Order: sequence, then structure tokens, then C-alpha cells
Amino acid sequence: MLKFNFRFLFLIGFPLNFFGQTDNINSGKYHPAKEIFESNYQKQEFARFSRNQIKIENNTVFLGEIKSIQFDEYSNETTKLILCSGLLDPYLINGSLNLTISIIDELVLLNPNPRTKRYKFWIYKTATENSFFLNSLNPREYYFELQNENADENTTNEDFINGAKLTFFKFGTIVL
Repeated sequence: MLKFNFRFLFLIGFPLNFFGQTDNINSGKYHPAKEIFESNYQKQEFARFSRNQIKIENNTVFLGEIKSIQFDEYSNETTKLILCSGLLDPYLINGSLNLTISIIDELVLLNPNPRTKRYKFWIYKTATENSFFLNSLNPREYYFELQNENADENTTNEDFINGAKLTFFKFGTIVL
């Protein structure tokens, strides 16, 4: 009976492990991002908000006097670090002064070296924006790149972000 149980578990578990979903640079979340970085990449320099312009209250980062980015209380640490570092400007993202952003997801397979990290995030249109009825329920996916010239394989995520510059930003697609 015990042999039967192990065989049964093996027969069920082996295919799940063998055929389980893995990240692939040519499919899933990576495919549209790979296309953008390969076909539209042009290194740029973007201004970063200075530390004295950044104020954080609850789940909102205030940038200067009138701009803000709100994030979910359950956001990952990377999202919080990037938003609180003043690297992203809501006006650059979608022409708005106030913005609510989803979790920022690092695209690890697209990082070309330890000094460069690439990310994606989603934003959702709200009823107050101009084109409410046009694709109003579908989020927009954006891609960006951070570079830290002093980073190496041992640099922590926090140190990387604190020393990084925004070097690429691009609207990607409307998520269907």
C-alpha cells in the first residue's frame, strides 16, 4: 500500500514539476516588454525629484506642490522604493498630475547587466479622465529602465534604486 502511495504521488507530481509554467523571455509578461525594449529603446535622461520635494503620507507620494502618485497598501517593497525615490513623474506617465499605479514588477530576464534593471507597471483610467468610455476598463502597461553606474551583482535593491537614474520610459500596450 505504501509503494502504491509513492507511485501515485510521483505520477501526479512529476508532470506538474516537469511541465510547470516557467518564465520565458519570448512569452507571457516578457513578450510585449521585449518587443518594446528591442524596437523602441533609446537611452534618455529624466529629471529626478529632489528629496526635499518628496513627501509621503499613507499610500501617496507627493512630488512637489501639485503632483502625486498613489499606490496600494499591499504593494511590494520595490514599488514603494521606486515611487518614494522620486524617479517617476505622473505627468510623464500619462499627462496627469495625480495618478494611481499598480505594483511595479521587475522584468528580471530583460536586465542586460547588474547596472540596469527593467520594470513594468499598470495604470487604470478613472472616470475623471478625458477618454472615460474609450478602453476605460483595460489597464495600460508601461515599461521603464533604471541604471545605476555604481551597481554590481552584490548591490541591494534599495541601494540600486537610491543610486539609480531613469534612462528609458515608454507606454507599452493596453492590456486586454
